[in-house]
Amino acid sequence: MELGAGNIKTRAGTNYLTEIEEKVLFSFLKNRKDKQAERDYVLLKLCRITGLRRGEALALSICDVLEKGLIKIDERIAEKGAIGEVYLPVEMQDILKRFLKLKREWKESLEDDAPLFVSKKGGRLSLRSFNDVMEKWCKAAGIPRYTPHALRHTKAHRIMDDVRHLSDDEQRKALLFTNKQLRHKSLNSTMIYTTPTKEEMQKVAGI
Repeated sequence: MELGAGNIKTRAGTNYLTEIEEKVLFSFLKNRKDKQAERDYVLLKLCRITGLRRGEALALSICDVLEKGLIKIDERIAEKGAIGEVYLPVEMQDILKRFLKLKREWKESLEDDAPLFVSKKGGRLSLRSFNDVMEKWCKAAGIPRYTPHALRHTKAHRIMDDVRHLSDDEQRKALLFTNKQLRHKSLNSTMIYTTPTKEEMQKVAGI
């Protein structure tokens, strides 16, 4: 299913996955059972669900995902001083439990300080490798090329646009929820997600 190609998208207004693109990407990855795909599915899914920055996700160790229901983003993990907590829905908790079982089968270390996401050489996965991973799977799934940060932007857009999970009163607090989820220090940083989306601009194109 070819949904597009071209230059890698980087800006917040375009660097996020539509719901269709997201579904295609994760369905493609989930159906692959090789070791790299299994690892990358968890990495990308975790960033999409939590809105973690790429460096924060790669800084995670085994001990960081053992506490049920949340991940504490402390000074060791946080970028830009953005300490806090991110909650994990049951789906993500189950994905992580299965991943830890796979890591045991792969003979990877489950010591508290061992990296959660391991490279082929056995060390902690690098930022550059994450960029390559994202580009590889976008291309393989037939969707536009995105950076890893697109997963963080996608989380923000889903909160801002949500009408399925949030009540009317909660929808009016969407900007505050997004700010808290992304651990922005200022609401000004979160305001970028109030601009019209790609989908909205497509709607007005014919007016």
